[in-house]
Amino acid sequence: MSMFAMTRRGFRTLTLTQARLLLREPAALIWLGLPVLLLLVFGSIPGFHTAQAALGGKRMIDVYVPTLAAMVPLFLAFTALPMTMAGFREKDVLRRLSASPVPAAGMLAALVVVIAGLAAAGVALIVGIGVLAFGVSAPSNPGAVLAAFLLGGSAVLSLGLVVAARARTGGAASALGVPLMVLNFFASGLYFPMAQMPHLLQRIAEFIPFGAVMDAWSGEGLLWQHLLVLAGYTVLGSTIAARTFRWE
Repeated sequence: MSMFAMTRRGFRTLTLTQARLLLREPAALIWLGLPVLLLLVFGSIPGFHTAQAALGGKRMIDVYVPTLAAMVPLFLAFTALPMTMAGFREKDVLRRLSASPVPAAGMLAALVVVIAGLAAAGVALIVGIGVLAFGVSAPSNPGAVLAAFLLGGSAVLSLGLVVAARARTGGAASALGVPLMVLNFFASGLYFPMAQMPHLLQRIAEFIPFGAVMDAWSGEGLLWQHLLVLAGYTVLGSTIAARTFRWE
């Protein structure tokens, strides 16, 4: 059977099963709830609503809404995805599936569909709260930002798949995934606004997935370059994951 040989009904059933298993985990609420909580806290700080010259006239809350939105796919891609798959591997769920007609690509794709759906819902929720509750302006080029977020989500999910394909245990998945997540947090400006960072660090961040997404949101640099970086991560990550996936 081909890696992709799976009926629609079988894939739908597998996806629903993955969703139920994932949402049973209390960590799922943390992955989705923490960025929302941080947004509400930041939005309640008066100083976050004052325009700052160092941020190009933007308010701190304007800078942090896209960054907090980025936390959702990053949390899910680098912790939920690989740790869920590693948990299946530890519990011999994958080994039992290896003896069934379920192809590896189908297993990975079902989990990715669930994770991507949660990420999209989380990003939409945070952006919606930012715009409606705190008056954050929509980006000047919403089509480009949407494309960047979609490609950025694909890029980090692909990298998360590489970890998920190889990590034997939840501990190994965490050890591999968390550094990638922290690197992307840094590039997205979570720890410190990128506009206030040295020029060299800003240039390096352009080539990290969510550094490229943030630049596309703010209109910095060349849009085609950001999208090309994200597409490159997506293709490379998904190819490596598909070629290195193991059941045990």
